[in-house]
Amino acid sequence: MRLDLQRLQIEFLRPGVVSAADLSRILGVSQPTISRALNQFGDELLRFGNRRGATYALTSSIGEQGTNWPLFLIGSDGQPEQIGRLHALRNGGYWLDRAGSRWDSLTTPEFPGDIFPDVPWFLDDYRPQGFLGRAFAHKHAAELGQMENPATWGGRAVIEAMLRFGEDFTGAFALGRESLTTALASHPASVALADRASRYSELMASVLRGDLVGSSAGGEQPKFLVDLIGKTVRPLIVKFSPPIAEPIGRRWADLLMAEHVASETLSANGVIVARSEVVDIDDRRYLEVERFDRTSNYGRLPVISLRAVAAALLEGIGHPWTDYARSLREHGWLTESDASQLASAWEFGRLIANTDMHEGNASLIFTSQRPVRLAPIYDMLPMAYRPGSQGYIPGVQENPLALAANAPASRERDLAIEFWNQLASSDRISAEFAAIASQHARVLA
Repeated sequence: MRLDLQRLQIEFLRPGVVSAADLSRILGVSQPTISRALNQFGDELLRFGNRRGATYALTSSIGEQGTNWPLFLIGSDGQPEQIGRLHALRNGGYWLDRAGSRWDSLTTPEFPGDIFPDVPWFLDDYRPQGFLGRAFAHKHAAELGQMENPATWGGRAVIEAMLRFGEDFTGAFALGRESLTTALASHPASVALADRASRYSELMASVLRGDLVGSSAGGEQPKFLVDLIGKTVRPLIVKFSPPIAEPIGRRWADLLMAEHVASETLSANGVIVARSEVVDIDDRRYLEVERFDRTSNYGRLPVISLRAVAAALLEGIGHPWTDYARSLREHGWLTESDASQLASAWEFGRLIANTDMHEGNASLIFTSQRPVRLAPIYDMLPMAYRPGSQGYIPGVQENPLALAANAPASRERDLAIEFWNQLASSDRISAEFAAIASQHARVLA
């Protein structure tokens, strides 16, 4: 009996990977007939496993980029290591051929055989997101045949963007040799310490015009990336406020100062944080935050967000970090110490009115074997007090105050008291925000 290849292809669109026995049963033909038909697909056919228990998948081309590409990790020394080869499947999924790779931490029971229904979970952070992600999408959407809103992009668009425009993405992955070459040659703007004031003003203006694009670093606060050149090279994310003379700018300047104070408070008490520095230039405040996914010699570290890990490997997103900390420890992803630090950061954040502790605001630094490492704590600030979308400037928020009033005695409570007291006494925040800080300190004490 002759088998119509179109009927056979349709069956691959459902599960993506299927055995000859299943195809024989579904299509009502013998396995020898299936085998002869499969041979006609040639290089489009992927085969997994031994002859008797083999399963099959059909590959799919993404634009003009082909069907498969080497996947690299750029090391902390700047040298790339090929860790597998990614194949696009006909049903929209992917297979990572990890032959010979030492990166066992990327293989998980949730995705047997390294077959993924969509973009592999460890590449999910490469979806354009946040302020810079929207700028990236604005610049490249037309070339990719996509809408400018990156939230509408499917997995194929994300992979094509990685292949064609992967210059300075967060983390250490590079997909395809062309993207790797571009990534190795691409660096943020180099800024000499002596030229910081003038160069930051130039870069800020460029960002606001939409000219400066080159990373998918998340978060909604306007920012740019630099390598600050002093005695050493310091890779930085630089956030900036609107003009401080305006009420919204004044509040964002207060919040950037609060983020710096929170990092200093945690660091002084033994918590690993992304180190920061506050610089006021003309009528704006800039917060420099050291990038923990980069090294001073242009190397990279494989940072993966908690969001990507939780969505694929844990109980999904939308849970407190304390729940993730427990799950990550139980599944062997984090040590007891790192899990405890993640849970502690959540409790501290709640007591400093951080109402934006989503899964994108915590990350893991991957190693080839488990356990992996918790990344330094970052984006820790009292977001309950950020300006509203219509320009509303919030005063003292009752819910955070009530939470503080009911908080039991703990190390995190002591740290929060220290944080609010430091803010209240700072000469670099507004009188209005100092009063808010004082009230939080009194309630906690």
